[in-house]
Formats: sequence, C-alpha cells, structure tokens
Amino acid sequence: MHEESVAKDDVAARGGLSRIPAQADMDAGFTFDAKVASHQLLELAAVERVICVDDWYAEKEDDGEGVLAALAEGALLAADREKIADIIPEVTLLRDASAPLELVLDEMRDAWTSLDSSKRKAIRQIADDRLGSEGVGLPGEEDEPAAACLRGLLADSREFLTLSLSDWRKQRTTLLADGKSTLILFDRDFSREGASQNAGEEQISALLHDAPDSWRIGLLTHTVSPDDAEVEAWKTLSQQFDADSSRFLVIAKGRLSLTADGFPRMLKLTLLAPALERLQGGLAEAVSGTWAEAIEKVGLINPYTLEAALNGDRLTDGTWGPETLLRIATAFTQDSVRAKLRADRTVHASSELVTSLSRVKMPSTSNSDRVRQELANIERLEYFESADHLTELHFPLEVGDVFAFQKFVEKPHQFEKRHYERGSAAGNVASELRRSGAVHHMILLAQPCDLAVRADGKRGNGLEFVRLAPLKSPAIGRVITHPGGGVATSFDLPFFFEESGGGVEVKLSQQHYVPLTALDMCVLSASGDAFMATEQEMPDHVLPNWQERFKFLRTWVAKQVEAYKVMEPHGMPGRAADQITAALTGTVASPKLEALISLSQSAITYGVKRVGRLREPYRSALLSRMAQRDSRDAFDPSLIDKTNA
Repeated sequence: MHEESVAKDDVAARGGLSRIPAQADMDAGFTFDAKVASHQLLELAAVERVICVDDWYAEKEDDGEGVLAALAEGALLAADREKIADIIPEVTLLRDASAPLELVLDEMRDAWTSLDSSKRKAIRQIADDRLGSEGVGLPGEEDEPAAACLRGLLADSREFLTLSLSDWRKQRTTLLADGKSTLILFDRDFSREGASQNAGEEQISALLHDAPDSWRIGLLTHTVSPDDAEVEAWKTLSQQFDADSSRFLVIAKGRLSLTADGFPRMLKLTLLAPALERLQGGLAEAVSGTWAEAIEKVGLINPYTLEAALNGDRLTDGTWGPETLLRIATAFTQDSVRAKLRADRTVHASSELVTSLSRVKMPSTSNSDRVRQELANIERLEYFESADHLTELHFPLEVGDVFAFQKFVEKPHQFEKRHYERGSAAGNVASELRRSGAVHHMILLAQPCDLAVRADGKRGNGLEFVRLAPLKSPAIGRVITHPGGGVATSFDLPFFFEESGGGVEVKLSQQHYVPLTALDMCVLSASGDAFMATEQEMPDHVLPNWQERFKFLRTWVAKQVEAYKVMEPHGMPGRAADQITAALTGTVASPKLEALISLSQSAITYGVKRVGRLREPYRSALLSRMAQRDSRDAFDPSLIDKTNA
C-alpha cells in the first residue's frame, strides 16, 4: 500500500497526495501566554529552582576592537568620526582627515580603556548605525535576546540562577547536594570563557551520572533549528553519553519567545521525559514477566483441551493453529499486565505527572512531519495487517482483505502471439509479465461464512463471484481522521497509505464483482499474486481445506488452458483471443481485472495481488456498514425538484 500505487486519475482529481490527519486548531478566542504556561508547568512538576549556565553571564571584556576594526577598514564616514570626537574630545586626530590611520587607532585604543560604559555604548551605537545589521556590538550579543527572554519566561516563578561556566564549576557540588528539585539549562558553546564549543555537552554528560533524580537537564543552543534537528541532535548525543538519555533534551534557542508556544512545549517535554521513560520501563517489565507466565500457562494446558481448541470450527474456518495459541496467551496476559501496572507505584506517579502537565493549555499546532509519520506508522498497525504473513502462511480469504489491481502491458492476443512464436524457449511467464498504469486498490466485502472453504475444497454455497469496493482518496481539502464516517455509501479508513499516512474512502456504492478463483490464487501463491500453473507444487503452510482447494484450482486451470489451446488463439483474427480469455477466466464483467492464459507455461495469471488486511473491529464495522447500505429503505422521489427548491 504505497503512495505511488494510487490511480493517476485519482491523484489528479484530488490535486496531490493524501495527508496524515493533523490536530484540529484551537478556538480562535484562545490567547496563549508563554510565561504563564511555563510557570504552570514548573509548578505542576514541583520544580523548585531553575539554573541557566551560559557564557553570556560571564564578565565580558570590552576592548573596543569592533569600533577600531570599523575605523581601520574605513567603514566609518567623516561625520561618524566627528560624532565620536564629540564624545571623547581628547582624541584630536579623529578630526584630522590627513592623520595617519595607525596614529588614529593608537590614540583611540589608549582612550578606550578610560571610558565609562555609557560613552562606550554611545560610540558602539554610532558604528552600529553605520554598519546596520552587521554592527560591532559586544562579543556574544547574539545571546542577549535569548538570555533576556529566558529570564522573562522563568525568573518570576521560581528561584532563578544565572551562572557562567566558571561559576557553575565552583558551585556545582553545593547545588547538587542541597536537595532542591532543579531544572538546569546549559548553553552548548563556552568558547568565550576559554572552554570548548561543546563544553555544555561535556557538563551534561557528567551531570547525568551525578545529578539527583529530581533534576531535569536541557541543552539550550543556537546551533540547531527548532524542528527535527533537535531530535537528531538528541539522538547523536544519546549515543555519546553513557547514561540515561531520557533525563536531558536539546532545545533550540530559536524557540524562546514571550508569545510563541515553542519553548513551553519543549519545557513540558523536558520535565516529562523521565516519567515517560519510567512508563515505558514499567510496561516492558510487566509485559516481559507476564508473557513468560502466560507461555507457562499455555504449556500447562492438557492435550485434550489444547486439541479441542486447535481443531473443530477453528480449523474448518481456516484459522492457523499458532494464531489460536496466541489468542489464548493474550487472554492470559492482558489482565495480568494490567494488575502489575496498577500495583506499580512508579507507574502511578509517572502517569499522574503526565496527566497533570497535560492540563496546561497550549495552542493545538500540527506535529512535525517526522512525529506525525511515526505516529501514523503505529496507527497503521492498529488498522491493517501487512501482506507478509498473509502471503507466507497462506491465510484464507477474509472480509477486509485488500487487493491491488493493475493492467497488463499486453492484451491476450498480443501476449499469446509473442509467446507462441518463441515456443517452448519461453522462460517463466509469471516473472516476465509486465504491468503498467495505475494500481487500483479494492477491499473484499463478503460474509465470512460465504468465504469459508469446506473439507472438499469447495464452498458450500457454490459462490463463484464476490464483490469488492474500491478505495479512493478523499476529495481535495478533506482529511480522514477516524474510521467509519457518517455517509451511508462509504466507509472511511485512516492511515491507509504507508508513506503519507493519508486515509481512503471505501466506496460502497461503486462495488465490483470478480471471480473467486482469482482471489483464491492470491492465497495459494508464494508472492500473493494471482497465478497458478498446472505443474505448480503445493506450497508449504497451507491449511487442510485449502490444500483441497489448491488441487481443485489446479484442475480447473488445466481445463481452461486446454480449452484455450484447442481454439488456437494465436491464429485468430482481431481480438478474439481477448474475448475467449475473458470468458474462460470469468473476467467478462470485471472491468478492473485482466487475465492472461499462457500455453507455454500451462498457467493462468490475473492482474491482482493481495497486499493487506483490515483488522478487527474495523472489518466487522465495514461489513455492518455494507449491510446497512444493502438494506436501506427506498422512497419515492420528492415532487419538488431539488434544483428548484
């Protein structure tokens, strides 16, 4: 179920690819306050202290080199030099355009050391006005807005410490020992204090081993953008740190704003990360131990009971034995896991923190493409079974099976003529068949009892054709978010497409009928394609009833191939071979399904493949919707034309 398999006309109709369902927008009247949200998060997480470690907080030496460089490069005009001379009249050479530049710079450098901060700032401002966005400023002034915003967001709610790296090293032992629940945020680059550009990472690595469990750690940096780059940086550092990586997160300084929700969201995640890790660990421990217990309980089932569970109706209906064992083990497991989780105080505490922090109201913004894609992949597992085990284990047909239909490049008369001319030298026709054009997906709609194969390899109802409904992408602008939907003539299925995560509509009003022989061949094929040859061997893992079905179909294929051969289709004029093929394979009334008969291989191939299965309870819900549509009441049309209403 890949995106490229969507029908071309369907793509054109909707103007693009399906989309992963996004979160709904918050009410327009909601006004978000990042400061209030940050305070609430710290309060609910019981954080007593916030520490920010950044070389911005170190004492900065202002030697005027930026202004001197602007003078040396001739970036300042005569008017700018006059303004500076007005501020420091003792620098007389500034007004003398003929004075050597080296003497002007020496005089300025000597005077700068005796200037107070207000005069230095005024001179830098003159240079900044001339240089624009490339102004001289103080070293590291790019950190000033971030530092100011961080103080504005967090300083009023808790004890708030701002430390340089040297200050942190001096106070580290005392701060770690005082027992206060702490959020500590490190800058990454401390080169202005003579340390490395990765000194923040080095401090976090050590802190992950030494800090109490009540400490939460963040790497606050300009070097990543506020998007998936944070996640990639975190993954890289997690591999480097030999410690619990859930206790720290990477936060882009670009998220800092008094109005935007980016920083509060990352603050929330930083506070929650250890709790989420504990929840995962608690579940893993409960499941691991309980599965062992469940397997042991399955092993204690006596042979009489187990034989009854694996046979009877389950075998007749085509249930694979290990699937029944899994059902029994799951029954043993589920209640036991829940009991263990309920008894785990750590799980309770972590869950309560997650619930508590979720009360902080934030704007509903769409998750990043990466996050939404990961969530979509998980949800797909809840909705659809992949084709792999269906194919390898030859699972019988079931309502909700998904099939991909595609046309062949050659029509029967072209195909047979080419292979007849090549004679017995032809290779494996099944592997040589070329398909073209769009792939159309359809889903099987039939009562399970009608699909069941009996012990003789036949169906009790003599069913020869079965109906399927096409899967179509929704109209432009419509995103499918939930299964079902309110329209009686369709059924929504989210997360159908593997790459985009977009959903489809099952068009119940556009049903098609196809021969069951084609779909049965998909079950009995090693690849899931509808192919069978008269010399084909019985595949492994086929259930007893379907072993008989295999023999029945192989005999049927031999008869159809022989009937086709007698007519010598390669010598027929026009497209008679196409019509004969459709009649022999039952595809006359199936416009989406094509078939080819190969005399050289004594085989029949249909242009269909089983590619997945809708899981319960969704396939039962789909069947119910189909039944509702079939049994809907009919009414006489209104006497008033709708167009004239």
